[in-house]
Amino acid sequence: MPTDPRTGKPEAKTLRTVPAGKLVAESTFGCWVNLLDKGGTRGDGPYRQNVDYDSTLWRKALHKAFPNSGGKRTTVFTTASHVRSLRNRAAHHEPLISGVPLPGQTDRRGHGRRLTLPAAHAEVLRLVEYIDKDVAAWLGQNSRVPQLLSTRP
Repeated sequence: MPTDPRTGKPEAKTLRTVPAGKLVAESTFGCWVNLLDKGGTRGDGPYRQNVDYDSTLWRKALHKAFPNSGGKRTTVFTTASHVRSLRNRAAHHEPLISGVPLPGQTDRRGHGRRLTLPAAHAEVLRLVEYIDKDVAAWLGQNSRVPQLLSTRP
């Protein structure tokens, strides 16, 4: 890290000293999924304000990253949220055998809603398809997940 010649201390990080590629690469999947949300209210007290991601982020730019999504932010957000649930479960070595729990979602009886593993795999492929149909087709043809799921005891 560069140092300030006047003080000999490391320079403070600013947006000018952080390369854009690093900012993108170090953002978490959860951060990206949250940018697809509708927004809401942010901050506390006098700093509380409404934030509209649909108008400020989705319509102006983010929709271009998902050209095959049909243009609906809610569709992409839901799919990305399901993929995030699968990713988090797998990354934390939590059991998947009973499906992927969907945080905050319940069925008519009040039980936590879950995605089956085949449905979770389909969501991954769907999210990729929103970005690039050719890559999604390749993944669908080369994925070993369906074969692995069929051998499950």
